Amino acid sequence: METKTMLADTKTRERARTPTVRVAEADYDRLLNLADHDGPGAELLARELDRAIVVREGEKSRPFVRLGSTVEYRDRLTEKVRTVELVPPDAADIDANRLSVLSPVGAALLGLSVGDTFSWTAPDGRPRVVTVEAVRRD
Repeated sequence: METKTMLADTKTRERARTPTVRVAEADYDRLLNLADHDGPGAELLARELDRAIVVREGEKSRPFVRLGSTVEYRDRLTEKVRTVELVPPDAADIDANRLSVLSPVGAALLGLSVGDTFSWTAPDGRPRVVTVEAVRRD
């Protein structure tokens, strides 16, 4: 019984620790406009933009996922690793591994750095957890 309580407390603390979200100043207005659309990804994007730190070009910062970034991430529930490019919705093509920033996973990845883990509840009630494994900008 005590072990179950400790596990539940650990999961609660992990959920409470949300990683810092960074957004490039050059992308901020465009992302804000995209977040104004309908849909679960747009809602998540809007919430993340509300708490984001805006980073100016040339400002020192850890590398982070932004529009045009290639990101390798792990789905913590399935342990499946995927590599995608984060793009605006009009450039999305899942067959070409271009993921829309308006998809729930795309919105969750935006602004994260290597090692960051983000969790949320999907519209169907399922938990989702992703961890960024690598980020590069070509």
